[in-house]
This record gives sequence, C-alpha cells and structure tokens, in this order.
Amino acid sequence: MGWKTPKFEVVNGYKIVEVDGPIFKVYNGTLQLGDDFPYSGEAAAYANALPKGDSVLPANLRPRS
Repeated sequence: MGWKTPKFEVVNGYKIVEVDGPIFKVYNGTLQLGDDFPYSGEAAAYANALPKGDSVLPANLRPRS
C-alpha cells in the first residue's frame, strides 16, 4: 500500500481534506470540526453553514493586532 497525499480545498475559510475511504473532514487550522462526511458536497455545505473562518493563513503569517 502506497502513501497518498491528501487532497484539500478551502471553503468559507475552512479546509476540507479528503482522506482514504474517501472520507472528507472539515478543519479550522488543526482542529477538526463536525463529523466525517462521506461526500465533499456535505462537507462544503457544513463549512458554509459555519461563521467565516480564517484557517487559510497560518497564525504566524496573520497581521499583528
């Protein structure tokens, strides 16, 4: 069995990652939100239902407040 790089996309500021199965997980940074989703559309709908996220930029690259 070979190693597979997970595919991901960003929806509403949250990262949706496809893992083996296929299973789709929604992350805010390193924190998984919600359950595992069997379809990418369900994961995207869940991410769109959440308040706007900011996981696109790592914490060390965000503007200082």
